[in-house]
Amino acid sequence: MKHHPTTLLISMTLWISTLCAFQESSAQTATDLIGTWKLVSLTVLKSGNAVEILGERPDGQLVFGYDGRYTLVAVRSNLPKLASEDDLSATAEENRQIVQGSVAHFGTYKVDLNAHTIEFRTRKGTPSNWDDEVQTKSFVIQNDRLTYITLGSFGYGVSRAVWQREDSK
Repeated sequence: MKHHPTTLLISMTLWISTLCAFQESSAQTATDLIGTWKLVSLTVLKSGNAVEILGERPDGQLVFGYDGRYTLVAVRSNLPKLASEDDLSATAEENRQIVQGSVAHFGTYKVDLNAHTIEFRTRKGTPSNWDDEVQTKSFVIQNDRLTYITLGSFGYGVSRAVWQREDSK
């Protein structure tokens, strides 16, 4: 697939500006993460293009607790309704669309303020390959937006998740 040089340049500039924000972010504390966040976007850099892997208007929630536990659920806004209305009787195609259109995991988290990272210790998740896995993500909070970058995720080089705070601190 051939990409227009301007498109590639714009995509790379957006990713670089996000990474630079991590280095320029103001002092933050672990308690700045605590609360409920709504998914804004989940993007991967694929062949030089930013691709929204859960579509243009994904939905999701990320909750960080005071006790060091977290829960994350993210889904496509247009997941199919089951024709049978019975999840045990879903067709192979319905199951494929649902699996490819959702991400969920829960476990514990730890924040390293010096490195500006969140360490997710996944107890269980989808995909199940993430069970008992540790994922470290560079993050920044600007105003009421949490952005984190994950290297080597979803089978690509880099992913970026953007979350909007839902609760008031």
